Amino acid sequence: MNLADDELLVIGASGHTAKYFFERLSKENYQKKIKCLLRSHSQIDHLKCYDLNLEFIYVDFDDIDSLKTSMEGVKTLLNIAGIRVSEKIVRAGTEVGVNWFICVHTTGRYSKFKSASAEYIEIEDTLLKEFSNLTILRPTMIYGSSRDRNIYKIVQYIHKHKFFPVFGNGKNLMSPVNAKDLGNAYYDVIQNKNATFGNQYNLSGKSDITYISILEEVASAMKKKVFFINLPIWFCVVAAYIGKLIFGSRFPITVEQVLRMKEDKVFSWEDAYSDFGFSPMSFKDGIRIEVDEFTKKLYPQ
Repeated sequence: MNLADDELLVIGASGHTAKYFFERLSKENYQKKIKCLLRSHSQIDHLKCYDLNLEFIYVDFDDIDSLKTSMEGVKTLLNIAGIRVSEKIVRAGTEVGVNWFICVHTTGRYSKFKSASAEYIEIEDTLLKEFSNLTILRPTMIYGSSRDRNIYKIVQYIHKHKFFPVFGNGKNLMSPVNAKDLGNAYYDVIQNKNATFGNQYNLSGKSDITYISILEEVASAMKKKVFFINLPIWFCVVAAYIGKLIFGSRFPITVEQVLRMKEDKVFSWEDAYSDFGFSPMSFKDGIRIEVDEFTKKLYPQ
C-alpha cells in the first residue's frame, strides 16, 4: 500500500512522537491532505514548520457526533493520543466508514501489577474481540527529547544534583524506545499495510539495559560524576503514596511507577522488524541526542 492511497487522519498530532512522524512524511515529500484532530488547548506551532498539507480540526472528544463528522471520508486513522481514547475513536470511526485503525497503546498491559495493567488489558481485549481492522503498536518507555515525560526528568535532575536516589537495586531490565524510531515506525506500518493490517507489535529499544545502566549512560552523556543511592522499594512506595496525597499530580513519581521498578520490562521487536523493517537505535546513541538538545536549551548560542 502507498500511504497516499487513503485519506489519513491523525489523532494526537501535537504529541511527542507525532513530530517525528510528520518529519518522515515531509522527508518523503508527502503531498496529500492530512486531517489532524486536536483538543482546544493543543499546541501546534511546532507543526507549522513542515512542508505538509495539514488540516487542523478542533473537537470535543466527549462529543461523539463531532468526532464522527471529523472522520467522514477517512479510511486510515492513526491514534497517537493514547489507549484511553481508543475505544471511543474506533467505535465512532467504524460508524462513518474508517476501515483501518492504527492505535498506539503501551506495553504496560504486560505488567504483573494489576494497578498498572488491568485497565489496559480490558480496553484492548474489548476492542480485539469486536474489531479485526486494528493494528496495535505498544511502545515501551518513550524518550528522545525535552517533550518526553521520562528520561528528560532524569536529565534535568542529574544536571542539578550529584546524588541520585535509585529505587531498589537498579538491576531491573528496561528497553526504552526513542521517539524518532516510533515516528518512523508509524510511517512504515502504514506503508506496509499488507503485512501489518490487523497485527500487534511491541516496539522497544535496540537492546535491554538495566535501570542503573540507564542512569550511568545519562550521566556519561552529560559528562557528570553522579553518586547513586539505593533505596528500599517499600520506602519508595510509602514516599510516593504520601507525596501524591500532599502534592497531587505535581509529585513526580507515582506508586505504580515505583512498583513497576521491581519488574523487568523487556519486549522483542522481532515481529516489527520482520513486517515493516523496525530497527531502533541504542539507548547510548539516543540519549546523546536528548542531552544535546538539553544542552542547547540551557546554553543557547
